Amino acid sequence: MVPPRTDESPLQILPDFLVAAIVLTGAAAGLQRALDLPAGVMVLALLAYAAMALLVWRLRGNRPLTPADRVTLGRGLLVMLLIGLLPSAGALPAEPALPFALGITAVLLDGVDGWVARRLDCVTAAGARFDMELDAVLLLVLTLWLFKLDLAGVWVLAIGAWRYAFILAGRWRPSLRQSLPASQRRRIICGIQASGLAVLLAPGFPSPWIPPLAALLLVLLSYSFIVDIAALWRFLRH
Repeated sequence: MVPPRTDESPLQILPDFLVAAIVLTGAAAGLQRALDLPAGVMVLALLAYAAMALLVWRLRGNRPLTPADRVTLGRGLLVMLLIGLLPSAGALPAEPALPFALGITAVLLDGVDGWVARRLDCVTAAGARFDMELDAVLLLVLTLWLFKLDLAGVWVLAIGAWRYAFILAGRWRPSLRQSLPASQRRRIICGIQASGLAVLLAPGFPSPWIPPLAALLLVLLSYSFIVDIAALWRFLRH
């Protein structure tokens, strides 16, 4: 997929990418120094950021980001830090507050970009897609943290993998690639997943409760996907 051609210079979008990269580099370097973590934290965070920037560029081309896109990009930096810190999970304190703080902040900011888009009348299909893709990555990263911290078994990764499995299934069944109408049920359940997973990472949260609550989140998300798959299947038959 190639970004649409525009008459605008690529320099229109580069300042946003450069500022975000500088902020991420500074944050990762600060965490490495403060927590005495390996340099790989910054490297992995920046690699993840490069993939995110490529996605945004593919979605928006050379057009400058909207204010709402900038909020989403800022939220993405928190997710990139969570990714960068993953290999160092074992070097963090027994009940690390950092992944919880980063995760819950990213969740809370999820509604801010939408509010900004409506308030400033800068709603775009590209911005909505960027927000959706970042939500999916956040779910996967939060489940990886639960697994890495031995708070839940490997099965918890199914929460983050559901959407990507759905996309892969669409390559086998073209009917699953059909557009779905907007759904309040889908939006609410997605919000519950992100906030629920972040809360399960909170320091002091009773560890015996984490697996059953995570399993409940998985059941809820599975229900939502199964409803959508059934709707698409009926569409194919008709």
